[in-house]
Amino acid sequence: MLEVIWHARGGQGAFTAARCLGAAAALSAGACALAFPTFGPERRGAPMRAFTKIDGAPIGDRSVVARAGIVVYLDETLLDDSWDAELADGGLMLLNTRRAVDDPRVVAIDADGISAAVLGRPIPNTVFLGAIPALCDAVSLEDVHEGIRATMPARLHEKNVRIVDAAFEALASRPDLPHLGGLGQRGGDSGTGLFDLAAMVLLEGEGSEA
Repeated sequence: MLEVIWHARGGQGAFTAARCLGAAAALSAGACALAFPTFGPERRGAPMRAFTKIDGAPIGDRSVVARAGIVVYLDETLLDDSWDAELADGGLMLLNTRRAVDDPRVVAIDADGISAAVLGRPIPNTVFLGAIPALCDAVSLEDVHEGIRATMPARLHEKNVRIVDAAFEALASRPDLPHLGGLGQRGGDSGTGLFDLAAMVLLEGEGSEA
């Protein structure tokens, strides 16, 4: 199973990205997926987490993820010294930052810059949807395109696909980055996976809008 923890502030679109990744795996890749958020104070700007679980078989465990193969920080100000407690052995942390990070477990991505180049303002959530298939075989770039089309309004498709493609190309051109591999046995043929539709509740203000 691939488990992803998303750290963000309310309104940055972490649950949108978590849901889109799950849809990409289930609707296109044929895996089974679950996506859900957890909130502290339910207000814009408050710290929150979202989770994605992807497996080749139905997922019975609906609890929050304690240690994940991928941990994403959409907002660098949320990072503290205990971040690696959530990272599984051999996992990667994806950090939205412009600074260099001297830790082989950390993949630094200028997600604000990539998204701003397309949207005119920094909305980093879908940047990481392009980063994940560059680092992991659980979903492909084409799967993510399908996830975007399945979960976002049509007016957002084109620019978010451009963001995803730019992020994928930026990471795929870095041969020094590690690769997490895939899931093994998938749930079925392409398009036959299971996705928890209850997790697909749209949250007002989320998503990379332009």
